[in-house]
Amino acid sequence: MFAELKKMFSPRTKYTYEGQVFDLPTKFQKGVDDKVKATVKAITPLPAPLSQKKLVFAMPRQSAFIKESAKRFAAVHGAPPVKLAKEIVENLSISNFKSIKVFFQAVKKKNIYVSVEFVELDSMSGSYPATEGVDALYMVEPSVGEVHWTYASTQYGEQELVYDRSSEHIEGKVQAFVQAVQAMAVGD
Repeated sequence: MFAELKKMFSPRTKYTYEGQVFDLPTKFQKGVDDKVKATVKAITPLPAPLSQKKLVFAMPRQSAFIKESAKRFAAVHGAPPVKLAKEIVENLSISNFKSIKVFFQAVKKKNIYVSVEFVELDSMSGSYPATEGVDALYMVEPSVGEVHWTYASTQYGEQELVYDRSSEHIEGKVQAFVQAVQAMAVGD
């Protein structure tokens, strides 16, 4: 089994993100950072907030992504990731965290709410309650690739935030996400 893993994760491992191929982890993370910055830059803020409420945007912290990815790796391969496999798992987890946190950055820049606060959760399955004057938007990932967003308000309770995920690129997914949050804010 370890011979198979060694072949899978040869020193010539390449990372792919948004159609670009990177030969080093540092270049890969820079590519992710650059794409996130460009995606946020493309967001046009509203002239005034749509809601006078505050929004709490909650998602698992980066270390939760890494821990959960290592746990899932061990479940599939019978052992925790080590050496190059560990490096890959960590790099992919960090890029996933950044690729999800960009939703917060975009919602904040869009100026839908008077303020948007970022809260990090300790696990991949946490929640965050709404309170009077504060809506909450939180993310869970119960299994690999199953990212769910829940929008919570005191007026309507909790409901799944549904948005168009069909875009192949992060810019399209982020724009659709922001539009969905905007619709929830208007409806609340």
